[in-house]
This record gives sequence, C-alpha cells and structure tokens, in this order.
Amino acid sequence: MTKKEFLEIGLEKISQVYEGKNNHCRCGCGGEYTATTFMESPRSEVDNDLVLGKLEIAKALIKGGKKPEFGETYVNISIGWNRALTFYFDELKK
Repeated sequence: MTKKEFLEIGLEKISQVYEGKNNHCRCGCGGEYTATTFMESPRSEVDNDLVLGKLEIAKALIKGGKKPEFGETYVNISIGWNRALTFYFDELKK
C-alpha cells in the first residue's frame, strides 16, 4: 500500500485497528484492538465509528507530515509519546 492509497482508503478495507505502545509487540498487552464489521472473525470489540474516527486522525497526521510505516498487511502511524495507530487489512470477510 502507498501513502496515497491509504489516504483514500475506506472503512470496508480495514479489519481492525490497534492503539497502544508503538515500539512494542502487538499481542494486546501494550494496547487495545478494535475490529470493524468487515473483519472475518473479530476477537475484540466491534465499533465501526471508533475505527473511522481513528482513521480520520491517522489521515490528518499523515497529511500534516507524519511518516507512516507500511507493512504487507498493515500501516503503522506513530502518534507520539511511544503511541501508535496500526491499521490492518487482512482477515476481511470474502
């Protein structure tokens, strides 16, 4: 995924978001996951509005100059104070 693609992405392409410690594992001990209704088998709270709000914050941070980290199935945005928003695009319903 590119920066441009992320800035244009809609909620239907996101399975879940992590908000928590940035330089930390993503097992859940350092933050919380929120799933969307588009996730195949949610393992956390499902809240489209909350994920959409976090997506809007992430897009604003990137437009303001934050540099996202792109992985094969995620985008990670540092939000400061060793905190991050990580959006996942895997595990979507078919």
